[in-house]
Amino acid sequence: MRTFALTAAVVAAIAVPAVSSASTHTISSVVHLSAPVSGLRYDQKTVHAHAGRIKIVFLNRSAIKHNVNVESGEHELGKTATLVHGTTTMFVTLKAGTYNFYCSVPGHEDAGMHGTLIVS
Repeated sequence: MRTFALTAAVVAAIAVPAVSSASTHTISSVVHLSAPVSGLRYDQKTVHAHAGRIKIVFLNRSAIKHNVNVESGEHELGKTATLVHGTTTMFVTLKAGTYNFYCSVPGHEDAGMHGTLIVS
């Protein structure tokens, strides 16, 4: 009986870390951003997400190259691929706070292609 109890305790101790490490890849929010067919802007100016691992899905409907970069101050935290007529995805882990997103193609951010990501 002692052997069974000891075996059960060892199995439980091994299983718990496996469960917690799997949860580090759990997505807390999915944010959808898109660029219209024409113009240097995103369709969304402000988006919201929950703190943790965030999936950002970017749809570019334009024939002009665009992307999405997320930053805090001048510190870049993540970026999507630059593409035309397509969809790309990125993952970024963020704490509660306010972040900027923008297109890093030269001239696009200055032309108005930027917005705010609020994480709570």
